[in-house]
Amino acid sequence: MAENAGHTRTGLLIGAACAGNFLEFYNFMAYAFFAPMIGHAFFPAGSSNLMNLLYALMTFAVGFVMRPLGAVLVGRFARAHGQHAALMLTFGMMGVGSFLIAATPPAASIGIVAPIIIIFARILQGFSDGGEVGPATELLYSAAPGGLGGVYSTLQYMTQLLGSLLAVLLGLVLSVSMSHDALFSWGWRVPFVFGLVIVPAGLFLRRVAAGHAIAAHRPAEPPSPEERLAVRKIILFVFLAIVSGTVSTYLRTFGVSYAISVLHLSPATGMAAMTAGLAAGALSVLASMAYIARHPHPSGAVIGVTILTGILSPFIYYYAIHDPGMSSQLTLNISMFALSGFVMTSMWKILLDALPPHNRSFLFGVIYALAVSVFGGLTQPAVTWLIAISGNPMIPGWMMSATAALGLFSYFRLRALQGVDMKIAK
Repeated sequence: MAENAGHTRTGLLIGAACAGNFLEFYNFMAYAFFAPMIGHAFFPAGSSNLMNLLYALMTFAVGFVMRPLGAVLVGRFARAHGQHAALMLTFGMMGVGSFLIAATPPAASIGIVAPIIIIFARILQGFSDGGEVGPATELLYSAAPGGLGGVYSTLQYMTQLLGSLLAVLLGLVLSVSMSHDALFSWGWRVPFVFGLVIVPAGLFLRRVAAGHAIAAHRPAEPPSPEERLAVRKIILFVFLAIVSGTVSTYLRTFGVSYAISVLHLSPATGMAAMTAGLAAGALSVLASMAYIARHPHPSGAVIGVTILTGILSPFIYYYAIHDPGMSSQLTLNISMFALSGFVMTSMWKILLDALPPHNRSFLFGVIYALAVSVFGGLTQPAVTWLIAISGNPMIPGWMMSATAALGLFSYFRLRALQGVDMKIAK
């Protein structure tokens, strides 16, 4: 009986932690996948589809600017009122942002007020997302069975994939069932309306899970100067690792806009290929979680898969550019998501195991928010701008190789620091 109660508590806590992250990435990726349509509705720039997309993605980036502020303020709120109170707050704010995006009339109807409302909605979502990550990740880490906190925390990334998958599946259904004009006129709003349905269910789940909260660990004494120095070193490489993962994530999820606005393929082709890629990524993460649970330090697998990603990326993008169509888009999306998914558990485990337990939630939330606010928000607009001014669609492929090198470097530096400096975190 006690064992069943323990499983129930673990399931509730994991579900509560994942619900907000799922909604966050569902909304974020719905915006990214429908950025060409959103740009057309709220940021008209004459006949230039690429400039419409750029303006929409710049607004997409605005939300990231608020993430560090959200991480700090909500992190302090969580310390004062508890993680579950913070997660209830951020979830409600996400819902308000989604409602504003779904309900705002286009610029053709209300003029400049339309983009102003959309920018405000993105700011609100960015603030809530920044505050969500630290408490939710710590909740996953704390709820996991002994020794598997780093592995279970990969569910944070898994829910990113699943939220993105639902968004692109809806996009695929809409793109094949609606005319081009209807999709650009109002069809793109459907995913945001659907996202609002998730809000009451998520709030209910978090309210129920609040009764099963696990008390946060507190340090018995202040850290020594040596411990503080060790943590500073770790923070740097955690930041670099998250930068690597963030840039590669937003390069991959740029795929639909890349297919439509750069390669001039149909929305249905871009959405279908992205659906296959996200599904492959989710399966790859599950496989990696099972593998890392049995092999906690898989250096050989991390080296091999990361080097393979760096080498293959330019060639796969070259294929997608010079033979545009469903076959090359499937190859691009499936390979990029599957390769990244397999190393993701190793990266999340080493990041979270490295941080000191008593301050993991706050530190991870702030570091993550800073990395994502700068590099996540700017990746897609920067890639779009570079392609626009250079006329070179190979840029994402070269950037993917660079992020693979940075990720591998960060991984081994964190392993070294855990072996020497991070005796304090055990």
